[in-house]
Amino acid sequence: MLQHILQAMSAGGVHSLRELAQQLDTSEQLLGSMIDQLVRMGYLKPLSAPCVEHCHNCPEANRCSVGGSGRAWVLTAHGEKMAQH
Repeated sequence: MLQHILQAMSAGGVHSLRELAQQLDTSEQLLGSMIDQLVRMGYLKPLSAPCVEHCHNCPEANRCSVGGSGRAWVLTAHGEKMAQH
């Protein structure tokens, strides 16, 4: 399932936790736990600044993967490689 998360996130665009959880047929709570695990493993990193509605000014906008409720994560280089496997 972790691999599926990375692959979905590498497809690009901003996804809400709800949208990604539905796409992966899992709960938002479980998805959040798996995202936390991917952060600990070094495949994702949380954005340091809170996510806002307008992404055009964000330096990570082209790499942003999942956001919502002021939280957003991006794939690391390690995560991008893993998503391709």
